[in-house]
Formats: sequence, structure tokens, C-alpha cells
Amino acid sequence: MHNPTAHSAVADAFVALAAAKPGERELEAARSAVANARRCAAQPRDASPLSAMLAQATDARSRAWQLGAVLATLDAGSTAAPAVAAALALGESLEAADDDIAAAVAVGTRASARLGAAVDDEAFRARWNVAASLGIVGATLAAARLLGLDALRTRHALGIAATQAAGLARNVGEAMGALETGKAAADAIEAALLAKHGFTSAAASIDGRRGLAALMAYRFDAGAITA
Repeated sequence: MHNPTAHSAVADAFVALAAAKPGERELEAARSAVANARRCAAQPRDASPLSAMLAQATDARSRAWQLGAVLATLDAGSTAAPAVAAALALGESLEAADDDIAAAVAVGTRASARLGAAVDDEAFRARWNVAASLGIVGATLAAARLLGLDALRTRHALGIAATQAAGLARNVGEAMGALETGKAAADAIEAALLAKHGFTSAAASIDGRRGLAALMAYRFDAGAITA
């Protein structure tokens, strides 16, 4: 957890996961999640300042923010919501095939679940919005997969996202909590795009001396990610 070196087995595991072929059961669950997100996006919503603001934008990042916020109102604790929102918004902007979007959702969902298994406990949940603070990692890997980033750029995207991981437990169930989850999806797309265009980050962004786990978590089981 406090390894300052340039190498990170945790980052290696996440990068490998981003390129892996999901199992059929994972793909079916991802297809269902995407279909549900599309239904939610098509439904009229009550007017709100956030909806009014995001309705003016048509870029993938803003659409992911809006969709992630909507999904968070249905399941405030879902760490998969940012991955679904990011993959659907980015995938549609890239005109990606539905199977490619589903595969991105599958790997993003698995990544967020693994990070959750590594850091989640009562102390973590008492302080952080897990959907936002953990979901951004899976969403970033989903976006990196759709953009076709190589291993090095995927690693940098992960680090760019990790430095933006945030969201307060106090806001879960409130409008602000949904905003945090939506922003995680939007920030994930931004992180992947920044990495695509040459921005870099520290290798051990999750498990390094001042990485996400060291600064935010109260326990860290790297094996839950690397196994």
C-alpha cells in the first residue's frame, strides 16, 4: 500500500481486466444494465437545475453525468452506475456496437466490485459515497476499453481518475449524492480522453504511498484486485 516504486501489481491487474474478454454471464448482466439505462434515459424527468444545465450539452461527458445521476436515484449504492453511464454515453458518441458497450460495462462493473472488495468496510461507507468514489475506477476502464487505449495509456487514465475519486457518504440518497455519482461517470470519460492525448499519472495510483487506498481507505486487500 505504501510502495513508492513505479510498478504496481494493482494497476497491472486493472489494465489487464480492461482488455479481458468478459464471460457470457457478465455480458448478459451488462446488456440488461444498458437496456435499463436506455429506458431510464428515455423517460421524462422532473425539471431540476442539473437537468436544465445538462440538457444544453450534447457531448459524451455531459450525457454521462446526466445519466449517472439518473441511475443513482434508482440505486444510490451501485458502484456499477458510473460504468454503465460512461460506457453508454461514450459508446453511443463513438457509434460503438452494442456488444462492445456491453463488454465495457462488464469490465467496468467487475473492476469497481474488486476495488470495493479491497477497501470497503463500515468506516469507508461512513465517510465516502461508494458509488462515486469507487465507481469512477470501473467507469474509467470501461471508457479506456471503448477508446482502444493501450496498456500504458489505460494505466495513466486510471491514475487520472484516482486523483478525482470523491463523494461524501452524507450526500447518499440526496440530490447531491446523485450528482456525485454522475460526475464520477463524466470524470471517467475525461480521464480516458486525457490519457489518450498524452497526459500521464503515477503508476501506483491506487496502492501507492499517497494513492487512493492510502488516503481514503481504512483497510486495503490488494489480493481482492490482483487474484
